[in-house]
Amino acid sequence: MVPLLSIVFWSLLLISVSANDVSTAGLSSFSPFSAMFVFGDSLVDNGNNNYLVSLAKANYVPYGIDTSWGPTGRFSNGKMLVDLLGEFFGHPYLPSFAATQNQDKDITWGVNYASAAAGIFDETGRHLGQRITFNGQVQNFQTTINQLKATMNDMNLSQYLANSLALVNHGSNDYINNYLLPGLYSSSFLYDPTTYADILIKQYKTQILSLHDLGLRKFLLAAVGPLGCIPNQISRGFFPTGACKDEVNTMVILFNDRLKSLVDELNTQYSGSSIFVYGNTFAALMEIIQDPTTHGLVTTNRACCGIGRFQGSISCLPFSIPCSNRDQYVFWDAFHPSEAVDRILALRAFNGSTSDVHPVNVSQMAIMF
Repeated sequence: MVPLLSIVFWSLLLISVSANDVSTAGLSSFSPFSAMFVFGDSLVDNGNNNYLVSLAKANYVPYGIDTSWGPTGRFSNGKMLVDLLGEFFGHPYLPSFAATQNQDKDITWGVNYASAAAGIFDETGRHLGQRITFNGQVQNFQTTINQLKATMNDMNLSQYLANSLALVNHGSNDYINNYLLPGLYSSSFLYDPTTYADILIKQYKTQILSLHDLGLRKFLLAAVGPLGCIPNQISRGFFPTGACKDEVNTMVILFNDRLKSLVDELNTQYSGSSIFVYGNTFAALMEIIQDPTTHGLVTTNRACCGIGRFQGSISCLPFSIPCSNRDQYVFWDAFHPSEAVDRILALRAFNGSTSDVHPVNVSQMAIMF
């Protein structure tokens, strides 16, 4: 989920700002969680890829057009889901991990490790350049723990980690920047969709348990959204109609079903000491796409910013002129939702019903254990 070909414009990126110069003024200093640690891809990357040699960057105009801080590396016209979710429980905006290694940043409220183009599999997204894989993000979390050990004793650190929220948003790139690119990756030749989902969730489980072994106990695991409905996918083919591609969504559902089963398995295994929550992003986004007016939205199958069919053939390039009614679009660019949609998803994660978040929502998770 990246703005393809943006490398052509790197010489124009002098207008970009640090992903971590975002003000936290006005936010509460209290949170029901000790901290929030974010692992994922461009849906939640707040600037880590600014420090990498990668095509997957968003540190240029018009990204961030609807914020006071401008482009930061967030793949959005405004705030992302993790920013908005943090606001709901009075959490300051997180620094990217890369910034904590290069600048003096407060890490006590948490760190964002997400990296655009990254996936569960290390090979995912390699054609787009450098990215921090899920395995790499786990390693970076270990680095943060070592930093925290300098300020906390073992008991306090253990309690701090146990009461922190771990938000994981991985899997999308393992499809759109791996399995669905047979000219670049062999995965679709080696595995049928069912087998691919099986091996993907097996690797994912290993990574989640690695985070658990490092001390995290409260997990929000986001499902993969309906990738068959993003502008990038509906623009493909000789005669695209603008309709969702059911065959792509069917593949995603295979993964999501296994993820929900994994959540149930882990909750049984670690009952009473840990909580794992399945965030049903797929269902929430499908509802929005099928009934946008209920949510104040209008356009569901075109990107607000992009080039080509449905504004989705090539994503939002530097100095592109986006649509003016951004709050009425489901998709900001060819791959990513608008801030308006992320706000809906964040609210549902925070206090939604079991159809949105299973078995509990984030506000309920906060007061457990």
